[in-house]
Amino acid sequence: MSQADNLKSNFLRYLLAANRPQMDDFKEWLLQPGMLFNSREQWWGGRGTRAAPHEGLDLHSFADARGMIKKLNRQIKIPAAFAGHIVKICPDFLGQSIFIRHVFQSPGGRRLYSAYGHTAPLDSLSVGQEVVEGEIIGAISGGSGNRTALAPHLHITFAWAPADCSPERLTWKNLGDDAGITLIDPLTVISSHI
Repeated sequence: MSQADNLKSNFLRYLLAANRPQMDDFKEWLLQPGMLFNSREQWWGGRGTRAAPHEGLDLHSFADARGMIKKLNRQIKIPAAFAGHIVKICPDFLGQSIFIRHVFQSPGGRRLYSAYGHTAPLDSLSVGQEVVEGEIIGAISGGSGNRTALAPHLHITFAWAPADCSPERLTWKNLGDDAGITLIDPLTVISSHI
């Protein structure tokens, strides 16, 4: 069995530990259809249709052990799902996106990449920097004042890409269109509940 066959992250455990007490008593993510991988629906605004299938997972709200609904906010710290190197930090429509190349390889020699959208990266975070699994890389950005009226949330994408993939290929549009990049449903990698 290769590393690609059993790709599981402790992302949820790291997220909860980094965000006490805000996320204490977390039970499960509350996920609407438009938040899910490959969804064509929008979960915000007029709830229309996306221009392309969703290339990741949007994390916005969760239920706690008492059944209360809580929303993520700009104070939520974001951990790296796996160890790796920062290969790109670029603006997106709610903040910045952080792209990380990981050590995992598929049987075909492709490398695992993760992308975190709508973030406020740490001031100390830079391209080329090595990060360890669970290390805080930023916080959630976005919310009031953005042109789409989207509430603060974290977008996560995982993908297999060529080992020599240039940072220029790592764009949100290209992730879904590039035949050399295979997207992975983030729910198969991170936990949705404890």
